[in-house]
Amino acid sequence: MSELIRSHLRHPQALNCLLMLLAAATLIAIAVAVVVVSEGRRKMLDWHSQRVLSFLQLGLREIKRLCYQHLSIPSLATLPQKSPPPASASLKKRAQFETRIEFSRVTVFST
Repeated sequence: MSELIRSHLRHPQALNCLLMLLAAATLIAIAVAVVVVSEGRRKMLDWHSQRVLSFLQLGLREIKRLCYQHLSIPSLATLPQKSPPPASASLKKRAQFETRIEFSRVTVFST
């Protein structure tokens, strides 16, 4: 929020344009990450064995790599209908998430 204040933008339309650009850039980065993951190149960007980057971070890293190598951004894939599995900070956290039990309906029996 402090970066937004430091932008010195005071006109509502200018702020609206800035926020729309940020939202569009976020979507583009996520769409680039979907392409990277679908092509099986995730390990190239996320090389840590116990760490999993978010789709946003993967996309930003790929865009930075493409800019550094003067390559164009690939054709963007449509975002999947279903949410991808969430990122987790470690294998232990991922295992806890994958083995948790969720209840979608609670039934109370009276005695």
